[in-house]
Amino acid sequence: MIRIGEINYLNVYPIFYFLKKEAEEKESELNFLSFKSGTPAFLNNSLKNGFIDLSPSSSFYYIENYRNSLLFKNISISSKKKVNSIFLFSPKKIEDFSDTETIYITPETLTSVNLLKVLFAEFYKLNINKMNFVIMSSNENIELTKNAGLLDECKIYLHIGDKAIEYKKIYENIFKYSYDLAAIWYSFTGLPFVFALFIIRKDSYENNKNEFNMLYKYLIKSKDKAVANLDEIAQEILKNPSYKFIAYNELINYWTDCLSFDLSEKEIEGFMLYCDLLYKYKIIKDIPELNFIE
Repeated sequence: MIRIGEINYLNVYPIFYFLKKEAEEKESELNFLSFKSGTPAFLNNSLKNGFIDLSPSSSFYYIENYRNSLLFKNISISSKKKVNSIFLFSPKKIEDFSDTETIYITPETLTSVNLLKVLFAEFYKLNINKMNFVIMSSNENIELTKNAGLLDECKIYLHIGDKAIEYKKIYENIFKYSYDLAAIWYSFTGLPFVFALFIIRKDSYENNKNEFNMLYKYLIKSKDKAVANLDEIAQEILKNPSYKFIAYNELINYWTDCLSFDLSEKEIEGFMLYCDLLYKYKIIKDIPELNFIE
């Protein structure tokens, strides 16, 4: 059995849409798959503690756990020039931030909060060791609580995923500034940013090599099919009233203009620059190796 983590955000939905269809249609062949949904932070913890075997988990999780992890090639959740689902909401310009600023952080993130620190330190010359990063309250599934989701227009917040997309609309007339972190990253580096990699527990792979290799083929097939059939996926997901915060055209643009599901040389270059900057500012202790499954 391979227990797969599934981020419960729109950015991953296209890939899992067809993977789950394949699992249903070829139940006798893929009956070793099970799925567990959750936020990035929840799935990071589940992966670390052995409750799941594979997940499109936070890039920063891999950086911290690369010795015990493996990666699938050619697949990621990355931005292009912007991402439109990672926002810093602020009443003032970043250029006016001080070294003693307090930033309120969604508990659902791991990669984005450290991207924010890198951006502050490298490109805005802020002392991140003096800044105050406050993690907002969460429930047992590491989801932002409802009360924590009520934003104060005088404070600065980092939100990610579907909530960030929704908050961008709800609070657009309340916060003077909403910064897309991937757009800032691209403006300074000219590179995409890798938010999630498909990470496998090394011990799980060693125990189930054949099944993981079969899964990989279906995962790449599902990715390619998703990119070619986004209209079908959008029509299906928008039947769910939970997604009333996003229109059809916005969803298609999000998947096509903002996101890349590939892991090409450019994505890898962006990921390694992120690692270098994390190391430069002593956020991590060493630079990870990329342990791809051959």
